Amino acid sequence: MYGGGGTLLVSGSGYGVPRYTNTDARMKDHFRENVRRMRQIQRQSREREADSHKPVKALWKSDKYSNIQSRIKDDIERVPSVPRPKSANFLRAHSRSGPSVPVMSRPCTPDVTEDKLTVPKASSSADIKLQRHNFDFIKINGITAKHAKIPRSPSLTALDDLKKKREEEYSRHKSGQVPSYLQNRKKQWKKDEEDRIANTPDPEMPPGHRKLPESERKQTLKLLLDKEQDLVDELSALPIRMDTFRIRSQKQEIEKKLIEIDEAKKIFSRPKVFVKVE
Repeated sequence: MYGGGGTLLVSGSGYGVPRYTNTDARMKDHFRENVRRMRQIQRQSREREADSHKPVKALWKSDKYSNIQSRIKDDIERVPSVPRPKSANFLRAHSRSGPSVPVMSRPCTPDVTEDKLTVPKASSSADIKLQRHNFDFIKINGITAKHAKIPRSPSLTALDDLKKKREEEYSRHKSGQVPSYLQNRKKQWKKDEEDRIANTPDPEMPPGHRKLPESERKQTLKLLLDKEQDLVDELSALPIRMDTFRIRSQKQEIEKKLIEIDEAKKIFSRPKVFVKVE
């Protein structure tokens, strides 16, 4: 760069040949640009101010609600109440433990005179006289140890009580006599065995039948014998001559009943009788 304000440019065609260019013409005029920008901002500001003075178009509102007062307006115009202090929410003494207790000021502690002191002063310790009693503690301890019971563990005590109880039961028991609880148990066993035998189904019993109890079988057999004797007596009372049809029919009916009773006697004379379950 030379003092004339030019710039030396080097090109590829020739080296060392100075070439001057005027750079001042290309410089930007910032002052003029700033003035232009300020005027533009002022113009925009005047336009916004002019637009702000224009009347705003009223919003559409229905005539139906023209006479109704706004609730928000009432809340805004209402005078705010004084806030409640936080201390008002604190719990008071004895507020949940019963009736209120009147707060009373505590009385001052009265002055205690020397005559009413329960603990003597340290300065009066020289006047205290010790009293000694001639106790024979060795003898007292010996007497106490002689009559004292030796503490035993609960398990040993329970074992001794059990032994005493068994000895008392053995002494009350009469030799050669079966206890009553064994006799009752034998009776119960016998009854259970009888019930088991009675309820055990007979292998000879056909399906759909039941075994007739022994008492009922004997009672039925006795009724059959009595009925047979009545029919025999009735048959013996008939006349010898069978001339009429009524007498012959009566004789045939009696003989038929005797045959049925004889068959029933054979059935109920068996040791086991099975009856069909209805």
